[in-house]
Formats: sequence, C-alpha cells, structure tokens
Amino acid sequence: MRRILSITGLAMVMLWTGLFAFSYSAQAQVAGVTPQQLEQFKKLPRAQQEMLARQYGFDLSLLDSQGSSTGSRTNEEPQTVFPRGTTFDENGDPIIPEDIRAQFAEDEGVPKPFGYKLFAGEPSTFAQVTGAPVPSNYIIGVGDTISVQLYGKESKSHQLKVDRQGLITVPDLGPIQVAGLTFDKMRELVQQEVSQRLIGMQAAVSMGELRSIQIFVMGEAHKPGAYTVSSLTTITQSLFVSGGVSDIASLRNVQLKRDGETIATLDLYDFLIHGNMGNDRLLQSGDMVFIPSRGDMVTVQGEVVRPAIYELKDEDSLAEVLELAGGVLPTAYKKATRIERVRDGRRLVSTVDLANAKSLNVGNGDVVEVPRVSNEIVDSIMLVGAVARPGYYEFNAGMTVSDIITDVKTSLLSYADLGYGLIVRERDNRGNIELHQFDVAAAVEGDAEHNKQLKAHDQLVIFSRYEDKKLQELQLTDWIVSETEKQRKEREQLLKDYRQNYLRGLVIQQQRDFADEDAETGESEAQQELQGLFIQRTLDDEMNAMKIQEYAEYSRNNLLEPILTKLRHQFSESGNLPLVYVAGEVKYPGVYPLVENADASDLVAAAGGLKESAYLARAEITRTQVKGGETVTDYLSFNLFDALMGKQNVPVKGRDSLNIFAIPDWQNTLEVTLEGEVRFPGKYTIRRGETLTALIERAGGLTQYAFPRGAIFTREELKELERQRMQALARELQHEVATNSITGNNPSRMGYQETRQLLQDLMAVEPVGRLVIDLPYVMSGSMNADIQLKDGDRLVIPAQRNTVNVIGEVQLASSFLYDGSLNVEDYLRRAGGTRKKADEERIFIVKANGAVEMVELGGWFSLASDNRLEPGDTIVVPLDTEYTNNMELWRDATQILYQIGVALAALTAI
Repeated sequence: MRRILSITGLAMVMLWTGLFAFSYSAQAQVAGVTPQQLEQFKKLPRAQQEMLARQYGFDLSLLDSQGSSTGSRTNEEPQTVFPRGTTFDENGDPIIPEDIRAQFAEDEGVPKPFGYKLFAGEPSTFAQVTGAPVPSNYIIGVGDTISVQLYGKESKSHQLKVDRQGLITVPDLGPIQVAGLTFDKMRELVQQEVSQRLIGMQAAVSMGELRSIQIFVMGEAHKPGAYTVSSLTTITQSLFVSGGVSDIASLRNVQLKRDGETIATLDLYDFLIHGNMGNDRLLQSGDMVFIPSRGDMVTVQGEVVRPAIYELKDEDSLAEVLELAGGVLPTAYKKATRIERVRDGRRLVSTVDLANAKSLNVGNGDVVEVPRVSNEIVDSIMLVGAVARPGYYEFNAGMTVSDIITDVKTSLLSYADLGYGLIVRERDNRGNIELHQFDVAAAVEGDAEHNKQLKAHDQLVIFSRYEDKKLQELQLTDWIVSETEKQRKEREQLLKDYRQNYLRGLVIQQQRDFADEDAETGESEAQQELQGLFIQRTLDDEMNAMKIQEYAEYSRNNLLEPILTKLRHQFSESGNLPLVYVAGEVKYPGVYPLVENADASDLVAAAGGLKESAYLARAEITRTQVKGGETVTDYLSFNLFDALMGKQNVPVKGRDSLNIFAIPDWQNTLEVTLEGEVRFPGKYTIRRGETLTALIERAGGLTQYAFPRGAIFTREELKELERQRMQALARELQHEVATNSITGNNPSRMGYQETRQLLQDLMAVEPVGRLVIDLPYVMSGSMNADIQLKDGDRLVIPAQRNTVNVIGEVQLASSFLYDGSLNVEDYLRRAGGTRKKADEERIFIVKANGAVEMVELGGWFSLASDNRLEPGDTIVVPLDTEYTNNMELWRDATQILYQIGVALAALTAI
C-alpha cells in the first residue's frame, strides 16, 4: 500500500483535491483533474479506491455516475447537424417545426440544385477534432501541446505547450524552437535533441491538444462571420461551421484567401461526385473562406442516375453534363432526348440523339430531359392462360405455335384444353384485332393446318377445360400445388396485364372518337374531361365485372371477356358484330369471338365439344342479316357429323347462332324417391312418362300399415314456385311496413324491428313443394287421376293414424284420438276453446292429404257436422289479423306458415 501511494503520491494529492472539489461542482474539469489521472485512479483495486475515498471524504457514487454518463455520451455520438431554423429545449433536444421538416425532406420528382442538401443543415455545436490523426504537414503553432514520452534508462512523460515565443521546454533538456515547423520536422528535431543531449534516452513524440484558430467565412455562406475552430479544420469543415451555403452559392469555386491572395480553389463537385479531397486545404489562423455566387446552371432530369440542377464550370457539351448526372440509365431512350432552352427571348425545344452528345452544346438555363423507353415489349410473343411458363417470348421470323408450346406435358398445365386455342393479332395501328383459332394438340404435333405461323405482338391464349373453379381445384397437379408465391404473383400479374391490354386500347380509341367529335362540336375542355372520366369509369366497371370468383382462373369466361369487350367496340366502327352464339348440346354454350375463316366445327371446338346427347344428323344456324333496311332471319340446316369430319364446310358469320339439338327422346337419368309404407322403399330410376301408380306397383305396393289418405307428394318445381311466392310476399310486407312506419299509420303494437324479424322468419322457412293428391283415388285405376312423374319427385306414405290435431289460437294445442261422433266444436272444446285473438270466422281444416276445407260461416257450431272429420285431419284456428293490424297480407303470411307447418309436422311424424 505504501509503495503504491509513494509512486502516485503527487498525482493522488492532485486527484483527490480535484475530486473533493468535484463533489461540490460535479465537474472534474473545473478542479483541474486530467482524464489521465482519473484513468489512473480507476485502475486501482476497488478496496484501495474505497480506502482513499474514506480518507479524503469523497463519495465514489458521484465518480461512478459521472463516468457512466460520460461513457454514454461518448457512445451515443449525438447529432450535431439539424435543419436550419431548429430550436432547442432546456434539455438541449432539437425542436424542428413541421414546415421546416418538410422543407428539409427530399421532394421526390422535382429536380433540386445538386449538392446543396449536404450543406442544408445547421450545426448546434462544432466539436473540435481531437481524435483525428495529425497530418505530417501540420504546422506547429502557439498553443499546441506536444506529448513527449522519454524512455531508456528511465521513463518520463511530458505534456509540453508551445509558448508565445514558439518554444517548448523539455525538462533536463531546455527550450526547443518548434513554431512554424511541420509535424514531421518537429518530431525529428525533438528526437534528435533528446538522443544527442540525454545519454541513454530516446523520445516518442506525438501531438496532444491542438490550438484553436480564428478564421473568416464570407460570401454566400448561410451565416458569414468569424469563427474559432480547431487548427485541423479544412475548407469543407468551415462550411459546416457557418451553417452551410446560401441558395445561390457556388459549389465549384470556393476560394481560400490568405494575406489578401487566393491560394487555393475548391471544386466541391470533385468531393461530391468523385470523393476527391485533394484540394481540401487545412486552414490557418486569419484565413478567409470566400464563397462566390453560382455560375451557369443546367437542369438534367429523366432517365439519368442523379436528376438535379448542376452548376457548370468547364463543361459545355451535353456529354459532359450527362457525366455530372452520373450517366443515363439503361431504360433511357437515347434517340429522343429533349433540350429546352431560351434563346433571343424565345423558348425552343430540340430533340437530339445522345450518340452525338459530345458535339452538342448546352448553356445556362437549359433543361435536358432524357425520356424513358416504352413499356411495350417489341418483337415478342405473349403466352397466357393454362400454360406452365406464361410470359413474353422472343419473336423470330417464321416461328409457329409449336416453337412456343413445344410439348403438351411440359409446356401446358394438366387441365389445359387441348382442343381450343386462340391467336389474338392486331391488324392495324388503331388497335383493332383479329383472331385465329387452332387445335392445341394438333399444333404441338406439327399439323400444318393448326400449327399457324406467328407474327410480332401476337398473343397465344390457352384455356382451361374447366369453367367451375372448385372443379378445377380438384384437378390441380403436384406442380401447381408446389408453385412458389413468386410464381403465383407473376402469373396473376400477367393475367392482369393481358386483360388491361384490351381496355387500354379501348381508352385510346374512345379518346380519339371523342376528340373527333369535339373538333366538330367545339366542346370545352371541361366537357372533354368529363367524357374521359366517364370512359375510365366504364372501363373500371368492366374490369370489376371480370372478377367473378366462381369461374376458374383460365376459364373461357375470364379469358374471353376482354376479347369480347374489344370486339363489341369494333362493331361500333365497322357495323358488323364479330361475335357468334353457340347453344344446345355443347359443354360450354355462350358467346364466342368470330375467328378468321370460321366454320361450324370451329364453334363446336370453342364451346368445349359436344355432349353425349348431341344429335349428329342435324344442326341449325340462325342467321340475322339486314337487307334493304330490314332485318331478315334465315335458318340453315346441315349435317353436324359431316361438318365435324370435314366433309362439309359450313361457314359462319357475325351474329350467327349455332344450335346443337339433342337426340330425340334423349333424357338424363330421372329419379323418384318412395318412402314410408311401401314394400320396397328407395330411389327409383324411371322412364319419361311413367306414372305414380306404375311406380308403386314396381315398389311392391303398399304395406298393410299404410295410410294412403295421408300420403305426401312433393315436387321440386313446386318448391321453387313456393319460394318465389314467399319472396314476393315478404317484399310486399316489407314495403307496407316501411310505408306505415313513415306515415305513422301503424295501429299494430309491434315495433319496426319486431316486424322485420317476422319477415326474416318467414323468409327462413324452407318451402315444401307439396302437391295435394288423393292417393286412394290415384290408385283406383282412373286414367284421369294418375300422375306423370318428374325428376326429383318424392312420395311419402305415412303409417296409419287415428288422431285429430288442433293447432293455432286455442288454449292448449294438442292431438286427440279420432272419434267419429265428435265434430269441430267438440274438438275445440277439448282444446280449451279459442283464445281472445282467434279469428273464429276463418277456422279451417287441413285434411290428411293436404287439402283445406273452410268451416261454414254463420253459426258454425250448428253446421260443424257438415265438415266431417277423418283420422289425420288438423283443425287450424288462425290469428285474427284485424285484432292487431288491418292488413290482408298478414293473414296470407299466417296461413302460409300454418300450412307449411302442418306439412312439416306430417313429414316429421313418419
């Protein structure tokens, strides 16, 4: 311990004296404690630090906090340059107003003077350079500190400051004149003096703290004036000290003046563009950095590396100006570069080729714009649809379809339609198209008829053989499942481009049409703008109409829609609609584009081919033509088989409609369901015209437990009719409820929400589609009573019943054993009688077979016996709608609900 204290005795006394003062001032520098002394103390073991702290009454936590805060400031590298106009709060944090922040941010798309953004900030402080290496040509001056480390027979360290006479005094050696020497010369001199005059000693010489100097920044500086800076400050650093340059400053002629003479000129473009700092001179005390106003300026924009406004110095050719801008981009269209200039009070435009850029002159105020090449890919073939590699392919003269689609297995998707492909070709400069149809499989095999020769800009469209999206998804191959996200997005983008190509042509054409009309009618620019908006909105609607999710991605609907839209517009120009219609027994009936030299076989292939039910002996084309100002319709019959085999050529024209007939008496499989009390229930396939009686006989007849009077017969077409009737009724009710709510004519106590809920309940009821039949009469053998069956019919024969049901507005709705001696009044009495809201004048009976009988009005208690009750009958007491609201529609809704409820109850009881 004594040894340690003896070694550092003097240093510790100074250190602790400073630390004691630091405990009051919290600033070690004020006490004169050097960083080296602090570091020396920190190297001591913690126990020795605590002992010394107790001895001198110093709190170590202050030193620790100071050290941590100092370390954090050292590591954070605080920002010192802020936008001009920035203010600072009490903590020193910057406050940048929004308008200044917006001005300081880069304005995309608008050319700015090059290089000014680098000097657009203003420093909050200019920290002197302390850690930078001292250059060998640094001139030693008064105030510099020289660090001399003596080593050899003993080691000593000295921090020697250059006094006003330019001397440093080395202990045991004496004064040495160093002012005015370069750093290298000074180091050699000190080392030589030590080695010659101090036996056995050598010296290591370096720079300590550097002196401060005063300089002047004048001219077009942001804040011209005198500044005190480090002696290592250069010309560029002085620009930052003064807050940068003004908006009209020259960056190419920054001058360093010393003793009234210009000793150096700095071109900041060398620094900004090439990174050349060779002319960035060190400043000396009293130097002046002068920034003149800028010279000639030229604007370069468009497809260049650095669009900006450049200051000219020695550049006078277009090639040299483009070099300042970093050169042109690969997307530049060099043959049509535009130069705008003002000469003799006139604004001129020149279109030049950059191949001659070296011989073309530019001057002050010129604007050079390098245009972009067109987005259209020239000399290419576009392949789209159900293909493995969609996209653009290089076009070569003489190439055919098989050069693009080389193999069915590797070039197409597994669900591609091999019988139908289209070539979409532009036939003129107005964007009008013509179409050529080919058989995909035959083209790949090299068939000359279908392996058609291609032209530049052709589009090959390959369709899916599925229209339904879900059905296609079931057929996805492993290749599609493993498709990457990038490939999927590229495929979607290509399909989008394919659709928009046609719409873009429509926009251009319609704009031309409107322009022609405007020239004739003299419409205003506002009217033209409205017309343009109308066109764009129409096209947007058409694009949205294409996005039908239920169709497969490459279905005929999706891929043909933009083509059909384009052809419909061509019709408005030529008067001939190039569309044809295919109906009947084909896979995909609909509207198709008319291809070149089309015949009936082409239309069949476009529609996906024939169905199994197609009649080959005869087909028909309906042709509508305008003759003498009147429409004339002709019917052309032909042998479909001969047309498909190529034995007969049946040409088609625009507006033609091809109808493929079904084989006479051809029918799809018809099924009827028998349930309940038949010997062999189940689904039966029937022939057309088969009757219900014959089907029951095929099913073995009824069982001994059958209740034929309660048979329930339903039919699908009746279901649909009921559904439509319920929807119409709900609309009428909703309209009347809304009207009454608005007018206040609503005697009902039901609120609007309750009424809407009732309507929703009505719409939620699933229709039954019941046909009321008297099965015993049907099976009696009468031809007039029998029923011809249809596909989807269902017959339910319940088991025997011996009950009578009472439902509706009675005290206790229930079922009772059938008693032939009882009438309606008796059953109602057993149900507790009717409620207050019952409509006693409209009580009706639903018979077991579904028929409805009204109870006679006017003393129905005495006449109730006329409505004979039978097992399975249901007595319905409806709600008195006049009790709540005088609307017949409510009564109709109630009756429908009751009737459907009775039918459902009968089905459930089976």
